[in-house]
Parts: sequence; C-alpha cells; structure tokens
Amino acid sequence: MIEINPLVVKNYGDLLGVKTVNNRQVSVEGLIEELVREFRDEINRVIRARREWLNDKRPVRVKGAFPHWEEKFVDADGNVRTFREIVQGLIDNLLDRDSPLRWGLNWNTPVPDDLHPLKNPGLEITGPWYPMSRAIHQINADVASMMEDEEDASPAWYIPRGSGRAVAAVWEARRVVNRVLRGEVPQPYYEGGKEYRIKKPRDKWPTLIHRVPGLHILDFDIRVDGKPAPAIITSIVIYTVNNYDLLKRAGSGVYFYIPKVQTPDEALVIEKILRRVEDRLGLKRGELKIAMLYEEARAGLYLPVIFWIWRERLVKSNNGRWDYLGSLIEMWKDEAVYPDPQNITMTHPIMMAYQKWNALLCLMAGLDRGGRLNAAPVGGMAAVMLYRPDDPYQRNRFNARALRAIWLDKLRERLIGLIFLTEEPVRKVTLNDILKGRVKGRLFDLFRQSWVATPEESYVKAGNEPLRASLEELQQLINRPVKFVEVDGVKIPAVDSGLTEQERQLFIKLGLIDEDGNITPWVIRPDMLDTPEKLLNNPELWGGKDLWSALFEPPKGDITAEHIQHAFYMAANYGFQLLNGNLAAAIDDYELGQRFMNDLATYRIFSTWLWTLLRHKAVITKDGAFKGPARTSLGVIPAEDRVKIPAGTPFTEELFDKLWDLHMEWTLAFYDDLDRIAAERILTRFTDRVKRAIAEAYRAGPFRYQSPRETAKKIAEVITEEELEKAVVENQPRFDRSFAPVIMEILKTKLKSPMYLQHSGRLIMALAPLPDEERDLALKALFTPREEVERLVREGRLRPQVLELYDYIHDNR
Repeated sequence: MIEINPLVVKNYGDLLGVKTVNNRQVSVEGLIEELVREFRDEINRVIRARREWLNDKRPVRVKGAFPHWEEKFVDADGNVRTFREIVQGLIDNLLDRDSPLRWGLNWNTPVPDDLHPLKNPGLEITGPWYPMSRAIHQINADVASMMEDEEDASPAWYIPRGSGRAVAAVWEARRVVNRVLRGEVPQPYYEGGKEYRIKKPRDKWPTLIHRVPGLHILDFDIRVDGKPAPAIITSIVIYTVNNYDLLKRAGSGVYFYIPKVQTPDEALVIEKILRRVEDRLGLKRGELKIAMLYEEARAGLYLPVIFWIWRERLVKSNNGRWDYLGSLIEMWKDEAVYPDPQNITMTHPIMMAYQKWNALLCLMAGLDRGGRLNAAPVGGMAAVMLYRPDDPYQRNRFNARALRAIWLDKLRERLIGLIFLTEEPVRKVTLNDILKGRVKGRLFDLFRQSWVATPEESYVKAGNEPLRASLEELQQLINRPVKFVEVDGVKIPAVDSGLTEQERQLFIKLGLIDEDGNITPWVIRPDMLDTPEKLLNNPELWGGKDLWSALFEPPKGDITAEHIQHAFYMAANYGFQLLNGNLAAAIDDYELGQRFMNDLATYRIFSTWLWTLLRHKAVITKDGAFKGPARTSLGVIPAEDRVKIPAGTPFTEELFDKLWDLHMEWTLAFYDDLDRIAAERILTRFTDRVKRAIAEAYRAGPFRYQSPRETAKKIAEVITEEELEKAVVENQPRFDRSFAPVIMEILKTKLKSPMYLQHSGRLIMALAPLPDEERDLALKALFTPREEVERLVREGRLRPQVLELYDYIHDNR
C-alpha cells in the first residue's frame, strides 16, 4: 500500500530497499509505511490544532497564556506531570536540590563529544547539499558543524515548471549526502566548469546534522494508502537508514535539527517517531540526538514542557529572527499590527527576552547531577553573502561592514550567554570580578555556537573569533584599539577593532557591559527564581516585566511606506526564487547595501506582515513615499519618489495596487539592466581584437589605409560564432524570468484575500509545477471556499489534484 514515484524508484533506487543497519535488516519503504500508518493521524491532529488555534477568536492574552500551573502533560513513557511540577523540576536542577521532581537533559545517554555545543565552539553552517559543490564548501569551512538542510533552505521538494528535472532536487541531495559519507566524491570534482576539492581529512570535518522538514510538510513522491506521507517521516528514515553505519564508523552519529515545533503535542509525536526508529534499528534510547529550532513564539509558552518531553535527546536550542518574529506577527494577526519588522533587530527588548529565556532554560535543563552541562543555546543566523570582486556595481566595497556586523553580532550573543549564579546578595558583577575570585558563585558560558549562511573564509573567521575566544580574551576584544576603514567617505569599524563609542553605548543599554566597558554577566540569585511563579513573573529577571509581557507584548514603533515597499520587494524576490526551485536564495537588500542568503522565513515574515497591514488598513505613521526604479551605485533599486504618502494614510488595497505597479516596473528595469551588464561582459571579451582592427583604420587620416567596410569585415572575422556563443552561454541568467509576473499575481491574490495561510510558502511550492493556465485556475480556487473547489472538481473544470493541494495549504487534514 506504499506507492513511490516510479521515476524516484528508477533514478534513486539505491536509497530505497533493504539495508543492513546496526547489524539489522531494515526496509526503507517498509519502515516509512509503518511509521506513516502509526503516526499520520497524530501528525494531522497536531497540524489541525495549529489552524484551530489561529482561528480561535479569543484574545491572544487568553488563548496564548502560559499553561495553568495544574495543567497536565504526558511524555512518551506515559509519565504525567503538571506544568508546575515540570518547572519546579528545572528549578531544583539549577539549584542542585535532589528532589523527586528534578530532571535534566541527556542524563541517560551522554551527548557525543562531536555534537556537544560547549566542546565545539564556533559557527554552524546551514544550507542544501545540492549541488555537491555546496556540500564540499560546508565541509571545507572552518565551522563547528554543518547542517544538511531539508527544511527552509532545502533543495526543492517539487519540480518547477520548465526546469527540465524529472525528479525533485531533494532526492539528488540525499544521494549526495550518502556519496559524501561513503567517500565517493571525486578529487577533484568538477561542476559548472569549476574545480572543487575536499581539503580536510575525514576526522577534521565539521559535525554533520540533518535538518528535517517540519510536521506541516507533505512528501508527494511517497504515498501510503493514496495519501502523501508526512515529509518528516520520509526524511528521518531515508537519512538514518542510509547513513547510520557510515556516520558511526566515522566516530559520529545521526543527529537532527527539528524545526517549527509549537506545542508539547507536536514534540511528543516527534519523540515517538524517533523512539520507534531507535527500536527498529536496535539503538539505545536517546541515541538519536536532536537540536531544536526555537523559532515559534508559541513554543516559548511551553518551552519547559518541550524540553522535558525531549529530555533523553535534546542537545541545543537555536534562536532565530525572521521565523520567530513572523510567528509573533502571526500570533497577533487579528488583534494588533506590528511596526516595521526591519527595525526589530536582535537587540530589541522583545528579542533580548527571547534569547535570554532560551539561554536560561538551556542552563536549567542542561545541568546534570554532577554540575556538567549537557545542552546549550545556539545563536541566530548571520546571513550576509559577501560580494565578489567582480560585482558590476563594486558593492564588494561594503564587505567591511558585513565583516564587522557578524563579529559584533556573535560577540553580543556570547555576552548574553554569560550567566552568573551567585551565592551572594549581589545585583551586578563584572567578568573580571568573577575570574579574579572576588565574588562567590558559578559562571556559565552558554552561547558558544551560532549560525552562518556562507562559508566565505573571512566572514566565517570574523564570526568565529568571539565565539572561540577564552573568557580572559573576551574583555581584550572589547578593549582593543578602535580602528576604522573608510568606504565612500563613511568610516566603518574594522573587523579587528575594539568597540566604538556607538557600539559601547548599545552594549551598555543591553546590560552586557558597564559604563567603564567591563563585561557584566547576567547575575541570577537563587531567590530570583526559586519558585515557578518567580521564574515567570519576576520583573528583576525580565527587564522590568513579567516573562509573558517581555516575550509577547507587541512592540511600539513606526509603520513606514519605505519599509512596506521593502517588505514587498523581499517577499516578491524570494517568492520568485521559490518558483524557480530555490529555497536558499541570495537577494540584494537595497536598504542595507548588502546581499543576504534567504530561506522560507523571509517569505513568511514579510508576506505575513503585509497581510496584516492590509487586513487592518494599518495607518502609515510617517511622511514617506513609494519609489520608482532608478539605476544607482547599488544597482537598479527603488530610488525615486513616485507616490507621496503623508503620515496618517491607511494602507488600503488601492495603495497596495500602486505599490504592486511600481514593483512590476522595477522588475522590468532590473532585467533590462541585467541584460546591459551581460552585453557589456560579452563585448568586453573581444575588446582587444576589435581595438586592433580599429587602430588600423584610424592610424592615419581615418580610413586612409583601411576602409570602414574592411574594418567591419576584420572585426566580424576576429569574433567567431563559436566564441560568441560560448560567451552568450557563460553570461546566461540563472533563473526563469517568466516566473516574475507569476509571483506578482500570487502575492496580489494572497495578500488581498481574507484567508490567512500559515506556512504560506507551500502555496508557491504547490503552484510551481503547474502549466500556466492550470496554475491560474488553481490560484483562484485555492482562495475560495472548499465547497466551491469541490464543485469545480465534480464538474471537471479542475483536476482532483487541486482539492488535494487545497487541503494541504489550508491544513485540512
């Protein structure tokens, strides 16, 4: 009753079939079928619950409150504890109280050394392992671990129309992983005319972690009883069965990054799946270790419970930005409108509370009975992609700003993770006081890992320095002499500079250093959190607020025309990449003058924010303008004021239509400029030969020795068709431009519809493979009531597939 796409079987049959794993015979298809039958209903139930929560009309403060203290939760062994008992157990663990409620992470199955976040300081790199060159880049990077991604930056799980692919790219990535682990990468390896080599011996590779898709994603290549399988099951099984023995022989293991979890019920079904895989492979309970992507606001309500359910295997919990902020906007979509999300950086109070909550819980749960840490938090993404020296606009001159930004970002995270559990009634201490033994207590140094999107050597080096520095060196980094580099007349702090005065003032405001520049760890006294009520409600812990308010209260701020346009630009550009089958997409951010690697979180946050603005007819709070395209030193960007918008103007559909028109105008101008650049590059290749012919024609009186016709003939002779064709091919665009108007129609339909789509990137994934006419019909149908879609299917005006897609993107399971 399991059906697999015949083309998958034909082309990737080596990933299927019966394998020997841990000396046991295991069928890939059989295990997938077994797990789908056992857990699909549970997965469907928790995904329906997400939708029901979003549709719940109760106020967020009611439906989104922390659990009642006596609310009961169950783990995979059937143990039942109340919320109070779970939180009390954490407190007892932190304060070393040997009570019956005490619990912690990984007490029974130790964390492998290669995965331990405190034993392997440095950056973690994430991205798809297709094509193989990306895998090689990650292996060669100076990082602590590498995340082979089947989630937000996955190779496509679908086949874009016109791509020429027969099977979704995710299958090739799975083979790449297996080939790499088998040692089957050619040395050298050639791809796109370039040569690649793995430069490290196997025992020096970064630790490999497999990032699985969320529970909401379906795998349409594998069906059980006619229905698509949950993608998390196919991803876990194919990766584990094919690679477990290879990883064990290399001294590592099977480790997963788990994304998008919102509730204990979701955590529990994942725990059950992992346990069943362990049982079938004869593994010890907790051998399959996991890291959590703490990127959903609702997860923060239940974080102690989620940790408790995963206590046999959770090793680290990662902070995000775009997904987390997008989930907050989504949480409040019916009640409040967020200000410009571009201004809510990781130093904003709401994001600081988020990072500190993650760090404190990792500390409380991570300690074992001997006081050793078995878990730690992981910092957020540094997504800048450095510009190449041959950038047509010389934007590589801004790379110095990018290098400084990642250094400062990772230094800030490192300092946030300094927590001093004091034995004395003190409120503030310096790191130097602690290191000199002037105060009693224990210092914890938690944020030793963080994320990066590019393997570029200088960028990775800049981010690694503050993460890998010793405690004694941290203060020295801050106190280094202040140095600047100058770009376009603007002084930018050098990557190896100490803190500038502006940076110092920011760190002082965040409580990370004092007025004298001394590092000031977060001081926690036992009396600040020795009861569950204090942990959640003590304003001394959470910046003068209770924890709920610190984490979830919508921030105040401006809504500006410029950031509305920027949000549409980012959503449209990323959506265009999705239609082309690229979930990991580099986009030029004209506001910052930098190039960023983006994934599904980009589309989520900006499309969600724009949807809420339109639903509430949000008022623009500052005078501003929507801008038309112009060619500037940063490329063709929205640069000329075109539609003046005074403060107090509501963001209506009419105003949205003007924005839409301007972006379409920008799109045409952008491609026109791309063609200009390509034409100039092609012609530049033949400049010297043309110059010699011209020089002969002009060397005396013009055309005295060589006529214009003879000159033209010589030029034509020196530029052969073969060379010209090669130059044209080498300068071809990477992406299918015909998708540009398609994403514009998708965004117009989605943003104007009263229907809200959670995880709305799935809409684009569903539409990308369809022919133009069928896609247009499907797009309209997907934003109509389901009964209307059923009628159109019955009448033969829509294929039955559209109803399946409808239920997929609307979570009707």
